[in-house]
Amino acid sequence: MEIFNVLIVIGLIHCSIFFFDTVFKTCSHFPYIYFLKNTGLEVQLMRINWFTTVFNRKIIKWGMDRSKFWTAWFNAGAIISIIFLPVVMIAILRATFNIWAAGPSTLDNKNTAILLEPMLPGIDMPFNEIGYYTVTLVACTIVHELGHALAIVREDVQLYGIGISLVFTIPIAYVHMNNEQFVSLPLRNQLRITCAGVWHNIILAALAAVILLLSTWFWAPLYNLYSGVYVKNILSNSPVRGQTGLLEHDIIYKVNNCPIKHNEDWYQCILNTIHQPAPGYCVKQSFIQEYDESVPSIQKNDGVVNCCTLDSETTGSLCFEYIEGPQGAPLHLPPHSCLPARTMINQSQNYCQASHECSSQDTHCIKPSLDNVTKIVQIKRKMGKDVLFFGHPADIYRTVDVSDWVPKYNFLNPSIPESLVLLCKYITMFSAGLAIINVVPCFFSDEALEKR
Repeated sequence: MEIFNVLIVIGLIHCSIFFFDTVFKTCSHFPYIYFLKNTGLEVQLMRINWFTTVFNRKIIKWGMDRSKFWTAWFNAGAIISIIFLPVVMIAILRATFNIWAAGPSTLDNKNTAILLEPMLPGIDMPFNEIGYYTVTLVACTIVHELGHALAIVREDVQLYGIGISLVFTIPIAYVHMNNEQFVSLPLRNQLRITCAGVWHNIILAALAAVILLLSTWFWAPLYNLYSGVYVKNILSNSPVRGQTGLLEHDIIYKVNNCPIKHNEDWYQCILNTIHQPAPGYCVKQSFIQEYDESVPSIQKNDGVVNCCTLDSETTGSLCFEYIEGPQGAPLHLPPHSCLPARTMINQSQNYCQASHECSSQDTHCIKPSLDNVTKIVQIKRKMGKDVLFFGHPADIYRTVDVSDWVPKYNFLNPSIPESLVLLCKYITMFSAGLAIINVVPCFFSDEALEKR
């Protein structure tokens, strides 16, 4: 509901601005009218327009310098755009046909490849990334319009100015030029102008993609990748926070028996602990006999067996059930034992699901007696003791924020490379998307050109 509240606030702001604009114009408020005239602003219902000529001289200067370079540059843009057009058309038609043939269920299938998809903050992208969304949209639009403006100047067409229209929350930029001069140009020259925006978006997307690919190498002297995940932040209500729990700056490399190299592994390992049965532990018979504090077991309504006293549970003991595998020795232990969880897990040799998986002699497989929701999660970190969590694993993922970028030095923070990588991802997607949309010969598909 957060995104809808924001949209309501934006709508109210638009209505308020339009109301005061109407009042001031009706009353002939000259300072306000003078302000609009000097700034190039125009207010309409749910729309704000801005037009300026302040950048004309700079654009003309850039366009007239290095004429051979710009001619070759925009020639390449026209050729690439023409080659790009049938490829995009075939890809869009194929994707549309596949979606139509598969039916509405295709839209809900996460594995379906979709060439173009709207990206709306708070709906199909995190609302907290709206800053990246805004910066990317502005950067891609400026690069697109700058391409058109430079090409217009190079073809000796009069440039009146550039403008931006904010339609509710959607910014639309355009270049205002002399239409009569444009249509009088040869077709090749017209293509240089119309393809310039697409060409600049292709270059921007390619540049961002290259930076994204080289980011691992670029940050290698300062950060490690694929060596675990770095704990950036732990919420105050996190169940793994505390003296024996996780700490910020910890490096996690394993959850239970699941190795972790990056963020996707972290998610998958937590997911595995939810869906997979609770693991057993290979424990020596002598340890069970020494530490067992069990009392006559009681089976609860949910099927969980309790064999520990209240005092034992307070000190960290849990009820474990003994599992005899098909190749195991005759049972010499009670079916349930109350054991100190941390001590037992720390000295256990490996994980198991049956006693025959325990290689050492007189070693048996025991597992905690828990309901289907509660799990024991052992989090291994490079510094400090293992963290044991008793509860629902989703609470860990929800309250612990981790990063792939592990700093090599204490004064570094992973937010710098993370921000750069995320920004490059957004620029690559948005700029490539704008190129695809604008290269398709749809009516008014490229709103960058306004001709009069």
